[in-house]
Amino acid sequence: MPRSIAIAVLSAIVVAACAGMMTAPAPTVGGQAQAPIPRCEDVPELSAPAEAYRDTPIYVGNEMPVEAVRDWAIRQPGYEEIWIDREHNGWVAIAFSQDAAARQQDLEREFPGVGAVAIPVDWTMAELEALQRRVHEVLPPDVASASGTLVMQGVVMIGTGVLTPERVARIEAEFSGERVCLEGMDPADAPAPGPQQPAGLGWRLLVTEPTGSPYRTGIAWDAASLEELWAAAGVSAPIPPVDFTTEVVIWFGAVYGSSCPDLRLDDVVVDGGRQIVHADLVLVDPPMGCTADANPRAYLVAVQRLMLPAPTFVIQLTAEAPPGGVPEERTVVEADLRPPGSVAAPEQIHGDPALMEPAPDFVKSGDTIETDIPNQYLFSVHCGAEWLGTLNDVTWRTAAPAGVVDWVPPAWEQVVAMDETIIVTVVMSPGPDPTVIATANDHAVVYRPAREPAPGCD
Repeated sequence: MPRSIAIAVLSAIVVAACAGMMTAPAPTVGGQAQAPIPRCEDVPELSAPAEAYRDTPIYVGNEMPVEAVRDWAIRQPGYEEIWIDREHNGWVAIAFSQDAAARQQDLEREFPGVGAVAIPVDWTMAELEALQRRVHEVLPPDVASASGTLVMQGVVMIGTGVLTPERVARIEAEFSGERVCLEGMDPADAPAPGPQQPAGLGWRLLVTEPTGSPYRTGIAWDAASLEELWAAAGVSAPIPPVDFTTEVVIWFGAVYGSSCPDLRLDDVVVDGGRQIVHADLVLVDPPMGCTADANPRAYLVAVQRLMLPAPTFVIQLTAEAPPGGVPEERTVVEADLRPPGSVAAPEQIHGDPALMEPAPDFVKSGDTIETDIPNQYLFSVHCGAEWLGTLNDVTWRTAAPAGVVDWVPPAWEQVVAMDETIIVTVVMSPGPDPTVIATANDHAVVYRPAREPAPGCD
């Protein structure tokens, strides 16, 4: 479930990995400096005047009467959009470009006791939609790779991949002072431009081709195993010479979306402490988002044996564990391949059985859950169990015994793990008095919305 449920459809919004934005020098038009365009995350969400909000009701799921309020709102003059504001107890927010103060009075009369506010705005949806269309008419795709109407902020997002000074200046020259914001990656955080390098410290690239299977790895230690690895990778190029006295060959079966083909192998990383060998694969000049189709690219590299970790080690595409559903990415190597010319028995190279079993899917603080449905919650009780954490953008607290530091129910203490975590079953119930009931070891604790932020935990 999304963090904030917007009733308006946000058109053409692309999921992006957005790092910090760099600000280019303000461009000039006709000798006049143009104001820099803000980053989207710096544009605050819209809200009503403070006096329009109350402490209750608190909506924890989707129990707020959105449809009833919307049916009323669309008939009012100046109605623009409607959404759910999770930052204000899940209240219904309605943007009006006319007479918002009068609409607030009408809301309180029409929906007594309901959490709903009228938000005054100085724009219309027609204006935002026209502005978004103009973004694509004026800016080429390599400058504006994505755009979206962010109604909860009242702006049009312009996504430009890497925020190079040239792209930022072009956008600001066209749209400075308008209702737009920028999304993109700081060039300092983006991979440096440039071609694929043929070698790095302790490794050399034998071949790369857009072939084979994605999310795969493998290793060869002699001529026979290299022929098998070459075939598994689906590479059409002939096998080059390899000195198996000092080298092994590793296959990284990488993956990329068809809209993001500029993949590059920057390094082969050997993490001896974690006993992992993985690729450092980067996307050069990434756009705002990549299509989700999984296309393969094979990289076969010769690696110096002296670089390898002691057994047992694993080979995978990244430092993180493979994503769910592709356990074949991880190759487990039980043989010691560091000595010159050493070989592995077939049973010493295999997949990881631990990845074949689905990992437990625990809810954690900060997540959003459905109401009235049990969930397994991973709960840290390092500082006690008085504060459950944040679920559905609400912080939950129970009445702990006075004067007890780091209180944990005695029944729960029996099942606390060595890392001071406990798995509790949580059920969230909406209503005038919303609750989360957490149960472990047959003992239930009732949590209610906190009126103040949770204290820090050392």
